[in-house]
Amino acid sequence: MSNGSSDEFRSVAVHQATGMIAAQADCGVDEAFHRLNIRAAAMGQTLQDTALDVLDRRIRFYR
Repeated sequence: MSNGSSDEFRSVAVHQATGMIAAQADCGVDEAFHRLNIRAAAMGQTLQDTALDVLDRRIRFYR
């Protein structure tokens, strides 16, 4: 059985980061999620780690 609270936290972080990216880049959430995925792959990070960087304001996305 997986650790539900840890998985839930990761999921929430990705969703929140996607919303922040959408607001920062003035784009839809589908594009924002795509940008998050691309950034994670380019940095060699997990999606969750990149999302946490967005939430901690270490990464910002522009139009």
